[in-house]
Amino acid sequence: MPLFLRTLIGLVAAGCIVALAYFAYSHFFATTVVSDNTVTSTVQDITPAPGFAAVSTATPVLDPNADAPRTLPSGMQEYRNATYHLSLFYPNDLSVKTYDEGAGASTVTFQDVSTAQGFQMFIVPYSQQQISTARFQEDEPSGVMQSPLNIKIDGIAATSFYSTNAALGDTAEIWFLRGGYLYEVTAPKSEAAWFSEIMNTWQFI
Repeated sequence: MPLFLRTLIGLVAAGCIVALAYFAYSHFFATTVVSDNTVTSTVQDITPAPGFAAVSTATPVLDPNADAPRTLPSGMQEYRNATYHLSLFYPNDLSVKTYDEGAGASTVTFQDVSTAQGFQMFIVPYSQQQISTARFQEDEPSGVMQSPLNIKIDGIAATSFYSTNAALGDTAEIWFLRGGYLYEVTAPKSEAAWFSEIMNTWQFI
């Protein structure tokens, strides 16, 4: 299990109800075709799952100054990671910690312990063109994927869905592939709208 499952337990209230519903792996994306234990997504511009704010579906414009710092909105900071080629804005009251998971993988947590608000990303090298059901089961042992929908993150096909974890409770998650990496970004389900607003600031650099 990635280290992040141990680092965000403090974000979830002790009274969270753990959902036990199971979603068939063959429905890993909103529209799927399963072949040889892989799941192929049919990308569509559709409305995100209930609770998620709209995520931009615009095709990104190549910016010759993409490596330069971005203009920060009030009350926000920029997180940049050259290894994983990403930039996003996050609220000032969140603390950022990075955990080396080995073999090129990392977990990055953004959390305010005092308010139990936060989110985290797990990024791991992944050479396949589709996310296999075996990989999903490895990283999401509950096997739960509720309301999966195709969205885009900075023009890249992604899937938003709800899941659950025995330690974290109900979660809102966005998974996507780019540049040889699998990105898994997770927040408490109760923070889904706030979480997706942050994900709207994601840019690849």
